[in-house]
Amino acid sequence: MTEPLTLIVTGAAQGIGRAVALRSAADGVRVAVWDTHRDGGEETARLCREAGVESGFWRVDVGDEAQVKAAAADVKRRWGTPYGLVNNAGIYPRASALEMDVALWEQVLRVNLGGTFLCARTVAKFMLEAGRGAIVNMASGRALAGAARGAHYASSKAGIVALTKSLALEWAPYGIRVNCVIPGITDTAQPRGEMSDEQLYRVGSSIPLGRIGRPEDIAAVVAFLLGGDSSYMTGQSVAVNGGAIMIP
Repeated sequence: MTEPLTLIVTGAAQGIGRAVALRSAADGVRVAVWDTHRDGGEETARLCREAGVESGFWRVDVGDEAQVKAAAADVKRRWGTPYGLVNNAGIYPRASALEMDVALWEQVLRVNLGGTFLCARTVAKFMLEAGRGAIVNMASGRALAGAARGAHYASSKAGIVALTKSLALEWAPYGIRVNCVIPGITDTAQPRGEMSDEQLYRVGSSIPLGRIGRPEDIAAVVAFLLGGDSSYMTGQSVAVNGGAIMIP
């Protein structure tokens, strides 16, 4: 019997991260759920187990290198070398550029961009031993369109696009692929921080495909980038946005 593959998903307590975890569980993959939110993270792990796979929750601040290293080592000890990593964890506290203090700027860059780097580097060291691996980083349409009251967030997400290309170049000779997904506006808690349901649906009507994205739409593309059908793809950034040119 073939040993199940192991995947780490950060920011998996809700939204896109949870959808990625559940899609992977449905595909028979063991899922290590990483998040700072215990209740949501444990719920995601439970739902994955109900899908018939092993799953567990690790409380991890991805911007803290010690926590990332400890959790990665524990996953490896428990289930062996992960074949995949999805860097989805991120924060988006709204603030105007003129009012934003340096501490908030640094926090967002530490978690979003720094966390993606720390998790990728830590897990890639294990993947090197196995001679294979697939990493998917989560950017945002804001990386391309910018964001009023979100210069820190947009900058961090644009950095993830460049980081993806850089890591892909470094690690391709070792069998590790690194790609990026750029979601458009998606039906999660994040846009509801600044939009009502009515506003969200109005935005959806302006998108060529006529709706905003669902977390499952993003998860499907992530599953493709983790799997063998994308074995000749690395360093790529794939926009999943219903055909929108710019994020409203």
